[in-house]
Amino acid sequence: MPDRNLTPIATGLVAMVLVIALLLSGCNPANGVRDGEDAVEAAQTITRNRTIVDRIISDVMEEFDEDNPDSIVQGIKKYEDAVLLLDEAVRLAPISTQPRLERFRLRKRIASGYHYLYAVADEECKPLEDDNLVVPVDLLERRAAAKAGSRRWFLLSIRDMKRHLQSSPISYQNPTQYWDLQQCHVALGNYNGARNTLLDLLSAYGSRLSTRDIREIESRIRLYAQKMLDAEI
Repeated sequence: MPDRNLTPIATGLVAMVLVIALLLSGCNPANGVRDGEDAVEAAQTITRNRTIVDRIISDVMEEFDEDNPDSIVQGIKKYEDAVLLLDEAVRLAPISTQPRLERFRLRKRIASGYHYLYAVADEECKPLEDDNLVVPVDLLERRAAAKAGSRRWFLLSIRDMKRHLQSSPISYQNPTQYWDLQQCHVALGNYNGARNTLLDLLSAYGSRLSTRDIREIESRIRLYAQKMLDAEI
């Protein structure tokens, strides 16, 4: 008979212990006690890290100022610290979907932050470049660093979501995950990847999507196909 007094956190901890115990279990019965201790310790680490990550996200949201690039830089650095904690969670529970999805969302936020910083720096560089004027070195370096950061973190985001969609049961997936993945591809200018992701979305959920959603998806599929053709000309 299940204990109805278990709190949601305790229930989640128990579930995580069971998952990790399966990962750590071996064929030698003598390892059973130690494996169980390792599973509990790993689950506690994951829960502790998640609490810290939630606090970091809350702090960033409270302090965020979209009109202040310095605020965005500070938020990115804090998110990067949070990702390190989620890296550990993914390592400890590689078959658990939640840590990887949480890491995807943070990686995507970091990538979007760098993408915005690149756009701001590029907006300052372009007029000078168009007029054949000298662009300050620090501005060029800032633009290059932001572009590199955006690309790196979008690629990491894509890796997480593709791994999730390829390996997790359909019950742990939803259309939004496909949509988020195609956004990452678009941000990198990978219209083939974005188009294929939307085709996969229609294949998996076509009959369960609204008519409006289907029209939007099909419109984007055509748009991305056209962009691919334009790139070949």
